[in-house]
Amino acid sequence: TQAFVVSVRCIQETGVHGDSLNILMKAIARPKKGPNSPNLVEIPIPKATPNHVIIKVLAAPINPSDEHFAKAHPMHGETPYEPYVCGFEGAGVIVEVGEGVPASMKGKKVTTWPAVESIAEKIGMWSQYARVHYEACVLLGDSDNCEEYCGLFVNPLTLLGFLEVADKMKLKAFVHTAAASSLGKSLIKVAVTRGIEVICVIRNPDQAKILHELGAHYILNLTDPNFIQQLKEVTTKLDARLAFDAIAGEFTQVIIKGMPANSIVYTYGLLAGADTNLDSVKDEMLKENKQNKWFLVMKEPIMTDKETKKKALEFIGEDIKKGGHFFKMTIKKKYKLEQFKEALEEYKKGATEGKSCLLYKSDAADDTPCVDLGG
Repeated sequence: TQAFVVSVRCIQETGVHGDSLNILMKAIARPKKGPNSPNLVEIPIPKATPNHVIIKVLAAPINPSDEHFAKAHPMHGETPYEPYVCGFEGAGVIVEVGEGVPASMKGKKVTTWPAVESIAEKIGMWSQYARVHYEACVLLGDSDNCEEYCGLFVNPLTLLGFLEVADKMKLKAFVHTAAASSLGKSLIKVAVTRGIEVICVIRNPDQAKILHELGAHYILNLTDPNFIQQLKEVTTKLDARLAFDAIAGEFTQVIIKGMPANSIVYTYGLLAGADTNLDSVKDEMLKENKQNKWFLVMKEPIMTDKETKKKALEFIGEDIKKGGHFFKMTIKKKYKLEQFKEALEEYKKGATEGKSCLLYKSDAADDTPCVDLGG
């Protein structure tokens, strides 16, 4: 993929969200209020504020949360400032460190999720240069490929959040839809090590073999005419009173019908392109004490509880050291930053084979001039 050359022409603006260099960079940003679509813009490269670093972004994935936020879905609300640079996670090289940041971090390759530690001063990862809190960075090895490790937060912390909920409910099994996704595959691998059964819901029967090989024992096809009955039988057998649904729309009520009494179905995605519709199951939910809630990882203990978050980040760090068995990504297709609209369309087709990746430059044989930020 052809790399970008950052424009070095000086401008008059004083910056965006604080201090900046008088140098422009390319970024994908959205306005403060939706439903306006994001656009490719040029904004000043930011300076590193206290406790923050500037990362030259090498790669960033597309997640469902990225698409929803970029299009200003109500579940994400307004941005705290404008324009808001999109991109929840990514990987790259630290080129500037702010006051309070260990000087040794400069020049290090890292993977990061800016929202882990800071909202107000962050510049998202769908840009050539991002500003993030240094404690939101996890170090990569010099030989680690940023493309493979650019998505180590949104999916891993989400699935670790799922397991945290199951643990608190003292359950040894739960349902997961879109089970052949990147998140779904990683979830199975981690759950197996913890003695948790993931009841996998898929659309394509060809996906079953892959999930079996990862360790899944219960795989149901939602297109099967007996799907609801099959789901009832397995959830009752395993006392699986918990489900995580990435599809939403009309499908959420299908899952609810197949769950036992006193169940909770968490919605965490909108792959159907519409919010949950519970019209046909309202009476059943009331009678059998079934609930439907949003699972927003930023509001869950995996992020709000300091100790729980620390353990999760340590788990991710250990996985990197061991070669990324759980969380290393498979990249389906790579795009230039200018191709983000095409990338979003490709993402909608599904990510069973891997994630679409906005690639700014490759790790190998890159001779693109890098703006020297000093510091």
